[in-house]
Amino acid sequence: MKRRLGSRKGTSLIEGVLFIPFVVLLLVGMMEAGRVTYTYFQLQKIIYSVARSAGTQQNINLCDAGNDVLAQSIAVGLTGTGDPSATSLVLGLQASDFRVRVERYNVETDSIEECDCSSNGCDTSQGGTAPNYLFVDLINGYPFTFKVPGVSNSPVILRPSVRLPFGGS
Repeated sequence: MKRRLGSRKGTSLIEGVLFIPFVVLLLVGMMEAGRVTYTYFQLQKIIYSVARSAGTQQNINLCDAGNDVLAQSIAVGLTGTGDPSATSLVLGLQASDFRVRVERYNVETDSIEECDCSSNGCDTSQGGTAPNYLFVDLINGYPFTFKVPGVSNSPVILRPSVRLPFGGS
């Protein structure tokens, strides 16, 4: 029996048309995965800069959220300059989004615990001892919205954080 070559002419075209949406979806997905990864690491670097700057400052009162030295440290990480009025490196991120927490190593429980801001704790302005660590994060996280047409646009909350040894006094 002879096979007819003309009956298979459109098969490749139909297979190609059916395959294209999967390739486009894969490419868009890879781009969005790259965007979320880039944003997360950018936030992580900003938070690290805030912690490093605050952790090496002299005469910083970490128990006072309105402390000028602490505000300057947050401005350095947030804007890349010392100017709090400059544009943030990440769209929508503000100085009020940061939380700086003081922590101390507890020998009895062999764990790191939050240090209370009192004269018996880590408030150096009231005669307390300096903390061992600084923990910096974003209070409510950072909402990241995927930009994929036809997909729900509810944001994913990114929660980067960093813990560094405190070196100031």
